[in-house]
Amino acid sequence: MTICNQMEAAAAAAQIVGIDLHEGIQIIGAARLAGRHHPPFDLGLPALVLAITDVPTAQSVGAVLGNAYPEDHPLQLIYLKGNGTRSARVLPLADLASSAGVDEGACLYVPALHHSSYADLQEVMAHLRAPYGCPWDREQTLASIRTYLLDEVAETLEAMDSEDEAHIAEELGDVLGIVAMIAQIATEEGRFQMADAVRLSVEKLIRRHPHVFGEDDIDDIEHLYTRWEEIKAEERAAQDRPARGPLDAVPAALPALRKARAMQSKADQAGLLDRVALAESSPELEDLLPEGCDEKTLGLLLWRLVALANARGLDGEDALRAFIGRWRAENTP
Repeated sequence: MTICNQMEAAAAAAQIVGIDLHEGIQIIGAARLAGRHHPPFDLGLPALVLAITDVPTAQSVGAVLGNAYPEDHPLQLIYLKGNGTRSARVLPLADLASSAGVDEGACLYVPALHHSSYADLQEVMAHLRAPYGCPWDREQTLASIRTYLLDEVAETLEAMDSEDEAHIAEELGDVLGIVAMIAQIATEEGRFQMADAVRLSVEKLIRRHPHVFGEDDIDDIEHLYTRWEEIKAEERAAQDRPARGPLDAVPAALPALRKARAMQSKADQAGLLDRVALAESSPELEDLLPEGCDEKTLGLLLWRLVALANARGLDGEDALRAFIGRWRAENTP
């Protein structure tokens, strides 16, 4: 379909569904959309999908849209016949794959998903930070927002433990709100913009998965881990950053218990620690946590250990974090 034909089809489709192209609409060819895994456009704006040639193409388009829109999202399948006949019918996204009679003249109108795009979120955050916005939001800094980021991540983890989908979505939205706040503050201070963060993330994901996006042939998971570390080392060298030691890749801000687990894993991979031997070196602990026990047993043991530490005036989190620091200093090659 030529550019001229595409514009004619878009204008005709827009007229049928009663929308004004001048008010803003996204236009994409069905073949391009079908080759994606996620819609490459703003969900907060309506979209027209042109040249749906057959049922398989409609099925592929429906699968891609399904990664962003709910199954009951109301679409309009528009038919533009060569003889001038024009018609449209409304159908939910879930029914697009089974729609019959799709031919080369078919187009698809996808209504906007209001307040559901990241652009919508960033617009609200920029509004809140504007001179006429909210005093609390305006006074936040990159330093002050750290605590809120940790709190929202912790609340999201708690929601995930409850397996309540609506609660998880709500808390994840709060995390995204903090991310949007960080990006807005950074934009205002001339540090970076959200587009920079997204670009760096996309490029890193592609670069670190050459077995998916490149030509690497990965045989097993161990080979995958090895290649992953090689790529990270290459990245640090390209950025002229000092090479990391085997114990340097554990984030300092991790909770102590999580940090201990990560540190032991890194040390084991580097040959600095045999985790099995360490675990079996304390018979009294083996009796408390015998082979085959479950997380409930472990949770009870940790709970009682924290209670005992509290009774002795000790903070388990601080004590473990301090021990990890000492152990790392003593065992860094």
